[in-house]
Amino acid sequence: MKKYFIVLGLFAIVSCQKPNYNSIDPPWEPDYAVDRSESAIVAFEKKDAEKMPTAGGIVLAGSSTFTKWTNADKDLAPMPIINRGFGGSTLPEVIHYADRTIFKYHPKTIVIYCENDMFGEKKKTPEQVRDAYVTLTKLIHEKEPAARIFGVSLKPSPSRWAKKADVEKANKLISDFIKSDRRHQYIDMWPVMMKNGRPDGSIFLKDSLHMNEEGYRRWVTVLKPILEKSE
Repeated sequence: MKKYFIVLGLFAIVSCQKPNYNSIDPPWEPDYAVDRSESAIVAFEKKDAEKMPTAGGIVLAGSSTFTKWTNADKDLAPMPIINRGFGGSTLPEVIHYADRTIFKYHPKTIVIYCENDMFGEKKKTPEQVRDAYVTLTKLIHEKEPAARIFGVSLKPSPSRWAKKADVEKANKLISDFIKSDRRHQYIDMWPVMMKNGRPDGSIFLKDSLHMNEEGYRRWVTVLKPILEKSE
């Protein structure tokens, strides 16, 4: 009986622990204007003015992998998808525009995919990418504490394969952080995107960075069951 109470006590302590929001690398300041995508955000707002999405939906937040997923609402139907990815964006930009692309919709679920941080002119470490992701997560928990978050792994792209080690490290750091957060889940897309140890070129467009229809079809096979289960 004593051992039973000890186990219960430990479980209670673990379940009450908060994620570690502390940074693990020096701060990184963008060498670009974080409001450089203003026109894309205004376009979202014009769309909302015509028909505002119902609160409690699923927001896709992040960069061009979401932007180019123009059929996301159909591919993930009947779930209420609100795609607010904007092309070329980085985590500092997603954070900057979070009020206008995430929180205004009071979402039940937020799916994050943002892969550009380490590929700009100014060097950014995997640790600093993790820290930016953590900052966004903390903001979401503060603004929408009931929302569930899904973090999608940075994908293996042929055009960025030279930085494979950095991408894998960033994914590992983000995944480790997510494990400490009970309302947060990591989604690994690598298994459905690889072939013979390298990115499967057949699922990418000519730029070897963005996915074609087959690439998104594979994403749906992973993402849709997970989101349906959380509904």
